[in-house]
Amino acid sequence: MHPIPTQSFLRLGELVNKIATSASKLKKRLHTARKKIRAITQEHRRIAKAKGLYAVCVTLTYADNSAFGAKHVTRFLRCLRSKLKRLGYPLLYVWTLERAYALHYHLTLWLPHGLTLKHGDLKRWWPWGKTWTKSCRTVAAWVKYISKYEDKASLPPAARLFGYGGLDAAGETSVSKAMMPIWLKRVVPRDVVPRRMAGGGWVDQLSGEVFLSPWSWTPHGLQLKAQPSGQPQLSDQLDTAYSG
Repeated sequence: MHPIPTQSFLRLGELVNKIATSASKLKKRLHTARKKIRAITQEHRRIAKAKGLYAVCVTLTYADNSAFGAKHVTRFLRCLRSKLKRLGYPLLYVWTLERAYALHYHLTLWLPHGLTLKHGDLKRWWPWGKTWTKSCRTVAAWVKYISKYEDKASLPPAARLFGYGGLDAAGETSVSKAMMPIWLKRVVPRDVVPRRMAGGGWVDQLSGEVFLSPWSWTPHGLQLKAQPSGQPQLSDQLDTAYSG
């Protein structure tokens, strides 16, 4: 047997590390997407109840994966939004993109009672393949299904995992708060919704106050950072669980 050159071992190690890193990043993206979709759906429910809307499940499937275009779902939603606007209703929606043989979008739409999506309209709004729609009796189960981890690892380059729209100002604030890390929720005032900063940390855009994570990566995993003497221990103030 001929010995394998050291450079080949190094290249193999780099490839394995790259694959593992990519998988880890995708898993984190999917976890974040799932959490945000749940928060968005909760706010959609609130708005829908006030406006008399009901949930509809929709799937838009490509007949040919090579025909994929990132703006196709936007065109579909623009057509539906125009129809609802004429009736005096907003468009509340969430979509996710998947690939199980065929690329397809799953959507949760909120429509006024008495309005159904007609086959002719769907065919005009989605000319790239098949459509399927059904009244959504169990919203939580549908949302769990469309935000599952499977079928999202081989999407087209730069394709978005999900999209949404229709939130009011209160909904946007509520979703932003839901996406904050646990430690941040514990240290910011209830009426403050800080924004992420480039390079790490969060900032209150009104006061300029900066909030930095009390956690740091170590060879042994996540650990609380050392604190100046005289400071109350962070472990007494924060959850020991870490989020985000």
